[in-house]
This record gives sequence, structure tokens and C-alpha cells, in this order.
Amino acid sequence: MTTLKDAIEDLLNNRQLTPAEAVDRHFGPGFRQRTNGTWDDRATFLARINHFRDVVAHATITVLDELGDADRYAERHVIDLLERDGGRIRQEVYVFATRDPDGRFARIEETTLLLEQQQEMPGST
Repeated sequence: MTTLKDAIEDLLNNRQLTPAEAVDRHFGPGFRQRTNGTWDDRATFLARINHFRDVVAHATITVLDELGDADRYAERHVIDLLERDGGRIRQEVYVFATRDPDGRFARIEETTLLLEQQQEMPGST
């Protein structure tokens, strides 16, 4: 069974996998995600991952809580995104999910809390 940390590692950090391969590895064919109240289907989710890969240089995920029971999954983590332009975003993420019988995510509902956002200043190094 996949975990959210494993999925995020493959989606954002494992450049040996294409975004489509990473999504196929961790998310079922009917996958849907709701983030802060907005639903995305699998195709929209994949497009968002493609964009993140263009913007994010590296993601660090720190799991704070995680619980799985049969097809149910709940998790809370902090994600620290280092952007290619030098910016940084840290969010705390609360997740409730269900998994397909094969262990991939079928549905994720998440809420994010911005902890820190730093933008690289023009001309700074």
C-alpha cells in the first residue's frame, strides 16, 4: 500500500519517473482530489504535478501523524518546497483518503495551512 510520503517523493523528487508514471504508481484510474474545497479529477491532478515539477526544485515531507485502517487513510504532514527561483513555501497538510483494492489512492481530501512563504528578492543570491 502506498503512503502519501512515498507518493510525494515520486511525484516531486524522483525525476527518474515521469509525472504520469509517478501518478500511475500511487493513484488509481478514477482518482479524485479535493484541496481546500476544490475538486480535481486525475487529469487535472496530473497537469498540476507537471506544473509543480517545473517550479519545485525539491520537496521535503515530514510526517507528523499517519493512520491506516483497511481502505481508509489519514495523515498530517509538513511539506517544505524549495522553488527553482529560490523561494520557499512550508505548509501543514491534513489528509483523509481512501485506497483502491490494489493499495493506490482512490480519493484524497486535504486542507492546507500556510506556515511560511519566502520569495527570492530580485538581484539577491
